Amino acid sequence: MQAANYAETYFDALYSDNSDPWQYQTRWYEKRKRDMCLAVLPKAQYHNAIELGCGNGVFSALLAPRCHALLSIDGNKQAVQLAKQNLADSSHVSVIQGVIPDALPTAKSHFDLIIISEILYYLSSNDIETVITWITQNLTVGGTLLCCHWRYAIEGFVMTGETVHQRLNQAFNKVNNEVEPKQGQHIDTKNSAFTHQSKIIDSDFLLDVWQYSSESVAMQENLV
Repeated sequence: MQAANYAETYFDALYSDNSDPWQYQTRWYEKRKRDMCLAVLPKAQYHNAIELGCGNGVFSALLAPRCHALLSIDGNKQAVQLAKQNLADSSHVSVIQGVIPDALPTAKSHFDLIIISEILYYLSSNDIETVITWITQNLTVGGTLLCCHWRYAIEGFVMTGETVHQRLNQAFNKVNNEVEPKQGQHIDTKNSAFTHQSKIIDSDFLLDVWQYSSESVAMQENLV
């Protein structure tokens, strides 16, 4: 059977007798990937960030110093408890349990950094569409979206990193096309569209970064 939706029992089994089921804390592969994610973020600091699928909080702890406020979400109770322990000294970080997309903030919460790592292929196609719509409504002008996913098939799940990132690219190209100005309408060309800031095609994972701005890092610092 291939799961069409988030499978709670799948993650319960992973965390049942293991506080680090993907060996985030010991594998060079994981450390390298985290370092690359942090390095490609186009801003040094963010005001209000959200991380979907925080796991046991290893990446959250590294991301926290670059955020004035960080909300980390995971669907697994054990993972959330571990993340809270890892982030106990970071008072500006909140960790909550909730399944995506149901747990996505809806009270007009706007974020200038959205992190989505290793989670979307566990969702159904409809739920991915819900997440994409939420991103377009909640990423602030000038904000950053980072998505990173494993490229290989995951037993029991339909989606892969390849299909997920193809869908993201299609979605944000469509968003760009939809913000074309109407006759007589003024559009702020610096901040009106999702711009593909960075793309890393690693042998093992895909990493894409978009900004709700057309300014590159060099442009932001008046180098060009």
